[in-house]
Amino acid sequence: MPERVVGRTRELSTLTGLLDEVERGRGQGALLIGDAGIGKSTLAAALADVARGRGYAVAWGRCPETETLPYWPWRQAFRALDLPIAPTEADTVLARTSMYAAVADRLGAATTEQPAVIVIEDVHLADGSALALLRFVVGLLPELRCLLLVTSRDNAVDVPEPAAEALRALPPSFVRLPLAGLDRTATAELVAQVLGSADSAYADAVHARTGGNPFFVQELARWHAARGTTSTETPVGVRQVLERRLARLEQHTYDVLAAAAVLGEDVELDLLAAVVDRSRADLLVVLGDAVAARLAEVDVERVRFAHSLVREVVYAGLGVHQRSALHLRAAELLADRNDAGQVAAHCRAAGAVERSREFALAAAREAQRQSGYEQAVRFYRWADLDDPAVRLELGAAQVLTGELAAGRETLRAVARSTDDPELVARAVLAMGGGVGGFEVDLGDEQQTALLERVVPLLPDDALKAAAVARLALARIPADRGDGPRQLADEAVRLARAAGDARAEVAALAAWCDVCSGPDHVAERIAAAERMLAIATGDLALVLLARRLLVVALLEQGRFTEADVQIAAYARAVLPLRLPLYSWLVPIWHGMRALMSGRLETAASCVAQATQLADEADSPNARLMVFALRAAHADLTGVVEELRTYVETVMGPFADNPMVDGPSAYYFARAGATEVARGIVRRRARDGLDAIPRDAEWLESLAFLGEAARVLGEPEAARLVYDALTPYSELWVIDGVGGACLGTVSLFLGRLAAQLGRPEARRLLEDALEAHRTAGAETLAAETEKALAEVGVPPVRAVGEVGELRCLGASWEVTWRGVSAHVPDSKGIRDLAALLVRPRSPVSVLDLSGPGRVQGADLGPVLDQQARTAYRQRLLDLEEELAETSDLARAERLRDERDFLARELAGALGLGGRARSAGDPVERSRKAVSMRIGVAVKAIERVHPALGRHLRASVRTGRQCVYEPEDDVTWHCQPAPGA
Repeated sequence: MPERVVGRTRELSTLTGLLDEVERGRGQGALLIGDAGIGKSTLAAALADVARGRGYAVAWGRCPETETLPYWPWRQAFRALDLPIAPTEADTVLARTSMYAAVADRLGAATTEQPAVIVIEDVHLADGSALALLRFVVGLLPELRCLLLVTSRDNAVDVPEPAAEALRALPPSFVRLPLAGLDRTATAELVAQVLGSADSAYADAVHARTGGNPFFVQELARWHAARGTTSTETPVGVRQVLERRLARLEQHTYDVLAAAAVLGEDVELDLLAAVVDRSRADLLVVLGDAVAARLAEVDVERVRFAHSLVREVVYAGLGVHQRSALHLRAAELLADRNDAGQVAAHCRAAGAVERSREFALAAAREAQRQSGYEQAVRFYRWADLDDPAVRLELGAAQVLTGELAAGRETLRAVARSTDDPELVARAVLAMGGGVGGFEVDLGDEQQTALLERVVPLLPDDALKAAAVARLALARIPADRGDGPRQLADEAVRLARAAGDARAEVAALAAWCDVCSGPDHVAERIAAAERMLAIATGDLALVLLARRLLVVALLEQGRFTEADVQIAAYARAVLPLRLPLYSWLVPIWHGMRALMSGRLETAASCVAQATQLADEADSPNARLMVFALRAAHADLTGVVEELRTYVETVMGPFADNPMVDGPSAYYFARAGATEVARGIVRRRARDGLDAIPRDAEWLESLAFLGEAARVLGEPEAARLVYDALTPYSELWVIDGVGGACLGTVSLFLGRLAAQLGRPEARRLLEDALEAHRTAGAETLAAETEKALAEVGVPPVRAVGEVGELRCLGASWEVTWRGVSAHVPDSKGIRDLAALLVRPRSPVSVLDLSGPGRVQGADLGPVLDQQARTAYRQRLLDLEEELAETSDLARAERLRDERDFLARELAGALGLGGRARSAGDPVERSRKAVSMRIGVAVKAIERVHPALGRHLRASVRTGRQCVYEPEDDVTWHCQPAPGA
């Protein structure tokens, strides 16, 4: 395809196919129709290039907008073909007949010698003589070796009736190719041709403004290139094209479009009717001309501009007085509808600034109540920002929408500008994302000073409880003693005395952070469960409670319960679409994917979390992205490639003893062994007491011990071993779940082996059992490797035992110490039959049951009921895929969707008729394979480790078999009578 043509592959292919017919001696005709700038001439030029390459003569004729000689486009075309035909200007039958005869003879002779493509452009501008000759040449086409290509616009305003009649009279054999706007992909390609590179966000914006009209797209891109900006100005060329079309409208139609332009791109008909003071029926009649001109679209309830540029040109053409009057009229009508945001916008556009502020504040507060924080920020900025309470609300919304640094500065300025202790306390609380403190900056010394100043001035109420809770957090970096704990306890007491659930949740959250670390895991679980129980109605506090509960459950290795909380968190946060809360979801999903060895899924989660962390402007999120990304790199052996990244992230914390462990480990893994050795020896010399005993303590020591082991530093290894020994049953979790490093017993076992201690084997075997029970395949593999290094051969579940027990309507499955329940189904019963006979193939006829498969013709492969069920399930799966944010679940849903689609396709023949299943074995194979697959997926949803085991071990076909890698004994208790 010629380089200048984008997004017209199908149309150009159709036209070049007509050249094939011409070369067989059958003349062809084609009509390209579409709006101005839609690409008719470009496509015709592309065809001309192809034709010339195939030896065609190419001739062009263009119908002018101004009056000229009769037959003008044909004169141009005949001259290009070097035909000695001079169309007569005499308007007599004899003259026309003589001229037409000459056209027929000489055009026939010329195309016999060399095939030709004749392009007649802009036929909507053709005069009567040109249209008459068009009809004549069309009649000659079957006898000519010629392709006649005609282009025209296709809207009622631009195409007068004589031209429209001529186009309608073209024979059915004339190929009609309507050209629509380019799709988003083609628009991006066209933008890239102009700019030299593709900016997807800018290309999407261009597509939205232009509707994919190629001329408009190129003009906007050139405008951008010339100015180096994404200005919303309308390029001159685009404006001129649209102004010419608008100028052909009746004045009353233009006036209605002007009012619509003031109201927006997509306007309610009843509102527009009220603004222009017309009845709905009258309005629809008036808008008919705009629809015919392809400037607007109308349905039962709304009118929409064809694309944004139309509205922009109409709006720009309004005088200041007319525009202001229309905006004020719209504001007056919308005020009665309680649409404060629209009223504020119209008042502001009309210059009524003072009135707009009142409505802007109401709109901002309503948006904030509905978690529309981006909208709220916009409206707050229109409101009266001289009021410190309004500025406080603006700052709070900025923090929640992802403008974290700007929002905190807004709030700091409010707190510094007032002597009102309550206002100061509320501003400081908002700096951390609200009363609960979802994103508190512990390095901000100003918030500590502000709280210390105002807390003594507050009455003993809910606000003071929340402020004391925040002060407890703020003092953590400087106070290693009991001060933060005492403040957290006091905050809980104040909240409960005030009887305020929100304040109690905030106080308990602070208590959990103050008491983070390995010594209070059970207490933190209890506190988080209490928070969940009383935080109803406040989604931000519910999310905070779930976050704290997930981390504590992970530390205890209670992964099934943690997964339930993660799923609940993901469901709750999805509608909010707030990066401040959303980034945790891909972090947790990525952590769980790494544990089970799903590396591609984990990499996808890293990318998603990185984007959300940037959108949230969250330092905590960026640290957890680092944790997940580094863990992924460690597992895939590419840590050395991340050395610069490690240095960049760790650099700001160089003086913090907490990061010594991770820094030493990752520098060692990245090949910077001497740097790592220096960190390990310094920490061993200075002792471990300097490492805060908080949420990162276990992680920090685990990394430090591993670095000491890898580098052969026995003194540091002994110190870490002794410190970690009391916590062997806990799991090492990076931060709030950025990575799961395994059980403490894994690190203790490795250190014990290095130090020559006899308990190494026991510790590693404990770790292996814990990792297998949790379905942590990558950690189990690491543990097996560590055991092999101490002389213990791999223990791959030899002699493992599983249980499958029917309870009536459900089955209980137990595997590696974890039990779950699945509904009864034929697929579960098939699995039971296979599991008790490992490595013994079972015929699908046996699984189908005696007497269930008989005869040669078994009817349709899928009966009507089954086909309907399959189709409905496919629709359900598409909806579930659109809604889920769980990448692992999405993968399972896609697998099921693809399986059902293949089965449905195989069950239907030509015309969608049902296929007959003549082979009983084949019918049984399909049925058994499907139901076993569905059963395995059902198990995987409730017991991921067993689901993965069955997926890897069960083979289906005409013979089905359970082939585990190692020996497994299954105890299956079937249903009575099964």
